[in-house]
Amino acid sequence: MLQRFFGPGIHSRIHSFVLGLFLVGMVCSKFLMSMGLLLGTLNLLLEADFKNYFRRLSENRLLLFLLLFYGFFWLGLFWTQDLSAGFDLIRKQTSLLLIPLIIGLHAIPSKRSTKSLITLFLATLVLSSAINEVVYHFFPSAFHLIDIRDMSLFGSHIRYGILIGFGLGFCIERIRLHWIYGVLSLWFLYYTFDSQVLSGLITVAIVLFGTLFLWAYKRRQLVAFAGLISLLLFLVVGIGFYLAKPIHYREVCKPQTHELLAAWNKRSALKAPGLDMRQQQLQQTLERYLMSKSGCLNAQAVQQLSPDEISAIEHGVADVHEGNGGLVARLFGLRYQLHQATNPSDHSLLERLEYWRTAAALISKNWFIGVGTGDLDAEMQQQYRSEKSLLRLDRRLRPHNYYLTTWLTFGVFGFLLLVLLLVQFIRKQWIEQQWMGLLIGLTFCCTFFIEDSLETQMGITIFAFFYAFYSRRVQR
Repeated sequence: MLQRFFGPGIHSRIHSFVLGLFLVGMVCSKFLMSMGLLLGTLNLLLEADFKNYFRRLSENRLLLFLLLFYGFFWLGLFWTQDLSAGFDLIRKQTSLLLIPLIIGLHAIPSKRSTKSLITLFLATLVLSSAINEVVYHFFPSAFHLIDIRDMSLFGSHIRYGILIGFGLGFCIERIRLHWIYGVLSLWFLYYTFDSQVLSGLITVAIVLFGTLFLWAYKRRQLVAFAGLISLLLFLVVGIGFYLAKPIHYREVCKPQTHELLAAWNKRSALKAPGLDMRQQQLQQTLERYLMSKSGCLNAQAVQQLSPDEISAIEHGVADVHEGNGGLVARLFGLRYQLHQATNPSDHSLLERLEYWRTAAALISKNWFIGVGTGDLDAEMQQQYRSEKSLLRLDRRLRPHNYYLTTWLTFGVFGFLLLVLLLVQFIRKQWIEQQWMGLLIGLTFCCTFFIEDSLETQMGITIFAFFYAFYSRRVQR
């Protein structure tokens, strides 16, 4: 229809525009992601090239796997108790159906169009990450930013960290074309380590080591390949030993709690006992910080704190090591959780361990067909209650592991289908030698272990877009 007014190439131009909306939207705007869904669907219907649609769909096995997985959400309604919650989940999963169809039913973008889209994606990441850094480090009070996770102003810090890792991969892929991509690679590395997002760190590690492994493999550099494996094992073992080492605070003087709190209340507007800005017990935050610094819990130790240290304690920083920021702070925080924390609430690692244990207990009772599309939340809450979980009520969440979530929802066959579509995607990238697609696929496989990645609009869009985009051979 539109071709009569705008020429034969109008639908291709609209399709490229829609892909751009998705790429920009997944970085910084839910509105643009929604606009991409609407405009992309209308473009397919108005083009009405149903013969070629069917041919492209039938030839794309990966797309069929993804649509079959979406079908499990409807199938799971047959044994769910809460149909209202089930239909609400299906509504949220609409992107998992429409985005692959919008991308996969249309012709593969040209080489020039693909390059322009990646450039647009990188430009959006650079601009948004620069804004995040400036606002967080120079204007935190004006924007009420308390935690490092608040630095992601445009959406989930977890998904954004993954996208930064993808941006690093695209820059490395282009680094021979212009020096600017080397500079951008360093910027994305800095942002990842400054933001301390675990999913982002995992993505960057996959991109860096994956790129080096592929370089050694393609050039048959066996010595380099063996060296990389050794380095990777050394890092994994080293981090393991570091996390396994208990934290010991050295007490060098007799505690004087009353004088300690009185001295603190003279220096801070946040009174103790009370809560810090992370809604943690302020007294515990203060005491742990002082023990890590001087080993003394008295008025003199409080008086020796600098204004920056007072502010850090008010913002919930409970150890001098955590105040340094970056990867070291993240690892130290995980180490503290493993050895010192007595309650999993507000400790991300311990919370996830509790989520996984609870989900695994439910799976053992519903391993074959799961609990159905709409019952996961209710079943998890019931399990928390029956086990008398130490988690606060507001921290009793879903499994935060998409493999466990899928098995618990759809049973063993849904879990096997999820594994199959990921394995087949990686296999396709290896056969087609689409190295960036391979790294993205490996990232999905790894991050699914620590996140319910397909339960937010941003997460679904990221997965559905890149899965469908690389489900065919990309023109490079």
